[in-house]
Amino acid sequence: MNVRIRLYYVTAARAVSIMKQVAMEQPASDFDGAWKYALAQYFAPFLALFFPTAHAAINWSHPITFRDTELQQIAPEDQEGKQRVDTLVRVRRHDGTPAWVFVHVEVQSQRDPTFAERMFRYHARLYDRDRIPVVSLAVLGDEEPAWRPDHFGYALWGCELALRFPTVKLLDLDPAVLGVTPNLFAALTLLHRDAQETRGKPAERLMRKVMRYRSLLRQGYTVSELRSLLRLMEHLLRLDPELARQARDAMRQVEVEELGMDTFVTSFEEIGRAEGLAEGELRGQRTLILHLLGRKLGPLNEAMQAQINALAAQQLLSLSDALLDFTDQADLVAWLDRPAEP
Repeated sequence: MNVRIRLYYVTAARAVSIMKQVAMEQPASDFDGAWKYALAQYFAPFLALFFPTAHAAINWSHPITFRDTELQQIAPEDQEGKQRVDTLVRVRRHDGTPAWVFVHVEVQSQRDPTFAERMFRYHARLYDRDRIPVVSLAVLGDEEPAWRPDHFGYALWGCELALRFPTVKLLDLDPAVLGVTPNLFAALTLLHRDAQETRGKPAERLMRKVMRYRSLLRQGYTVSELRSLLRLMEHLLRLDPELARQARDAMRQVEVEELGMDTFVTSFEEIGRAEGLAEGELRGQRTLILHLLGRKLGPLNEAMQAQINALAAQQLLSLSDALLDFTDQADLVAWLDRPAEP
């Protein structure tokens, strides 16, 4: 077998060996953390993919406002021990009548018999408090095809109460279509299902993680989006330390092939925090960036190297994003000469 292929694929014999070697349980996937982070960072793409009617009706030229703390205030009884994601966003409509709307989103990753009632309770309490329209939306990320709550209400003695809310069932979405859809939430849906399908199967999860990373690199995501997807991957496709190390090694090799440069995205993901890095770590960042720039643009003169070595941690991370688009040293000079970021 080709040596390079062995970096990406675990043979059947190796899979059996790995299963025997795993002394600890597979770390649990953090579905809630993944969706909470993604919604906070990419709310517009979320609506565009899952609820396009709502996305088209919002005036995105006005800033949106996250109001999650208000959900805790109106339903404190629902907060303790919750295993779901809920978010509240205030947006403006295009037609301006009325100008403000609350968008309440719930992501439910397991069956809950009280789910529809809770959607109604949040909807009613939000409207009662603020008297502005509320749009309730639900993402059902569970593994039960027949569970599809989309309404709550009752009728008695001629009196009727009803709330019907749009839902998306992740199980309904075609993986082949998601795989060619350039939307971060298409990738998140695939990772979500990977996590469910590889529960208790660490060797298969390792293979899925590496193959999924290769497909993400081919999708044309920006470096910033790739870092976000890596973060989501770490929430969902969790592995024990030894398998995580094997996955990182294979993912680095994938980057070499797909990007034509050494360990760019994953290296900076592992560095993680820009602020508060020790000077030794900063030197490591500078050395890596100088290496990448040299490979991409050719040898840099001493003046350029000095400028890069003088950059602070956050500026180094900004440069790491920008250099993928550089075509020659003139682009680097222009970047270095730009006004300092506030």
